[in-house]
Amino acid sequence: MRDITINDILKMIFAHIKLIIIVSVIAALGAYIYADNFIPKKYSSTSMIFIKYSAADKNDTSQSGGDNQVSAGSLSLSANIAENAAVIFSRCEEMLDIIPSGYSVSIASISESNALAITVTGSDAQVCADTANAIRNAAPEVVEKYYYDAEAVPFGRPASAPGGHSSPNETRYALFGFIGGLIVSILISIIIEVIDTTIKPGDDLFKIYDVPVFAEIIDFDTDSASKKKGAVKR
Repeated sequence: MRDITINDILKMIFAHIKLIIIVSVIAALGAYIYADNFIPKKYSSTSMIFIKYSAADKNDTSQSGGDNQVSAGSLSLSANIAENAAVIFSRCEEMLDIIPSGYSVSIASISESNALAITVTGSDAQVCADTANAIRNAAPEVVEKYYYDAEAVPFGRPASAPGGHSSPNETRYALFGFIGGLIVSILISIIIEVIDTTIKPGDDLFKIYDVPVFAEIIDFDTDSASKKKGAVKR
């Protein structure tokens, strides 16, 4: 078996560049079609609330903020309560009863703030939005039940049905398919060249016989015969 260098591998790849491109493109299209037609689509909808540490705000009589305002002094405490409330929301019966079967809910604080994002993911866009809003509306009662010094306030617009699905990502599947097809086609090209026992001109002769090749003599008989066959076909 002959020694293979990086230069040889590059020559093998360029010798089968059409095969590599065709296989890679077909693999990318196949992966895209598979993701678009055979993988169930999932939709996500998000609503928001924020948590107030109400005890501190009630005791702070120096300023008369609105019901939805949080004092700067209680903001860190509100953020801590929000992080804890996210855990309670994901496990308490009041919230679990709202979630339809087959749907998943993610409740997490945003950037360590006192705001909570409620994201519902499932197969129906409108059900996701309705569930996110139901959890948003139930949050004040749940917080009041588990915390005597905090309250939940709906924040921002209610969740709406998303216009498009959140998964699968067809473009990502196509990219992975292209990369997979590229790797497989390159391996096939290298294997084809390695198992080919015919002697190639130039470098192969030098590697086998350890003799430099200064010139090549064309087989005129073979060349002229091929031309005659071409002329007869015309």
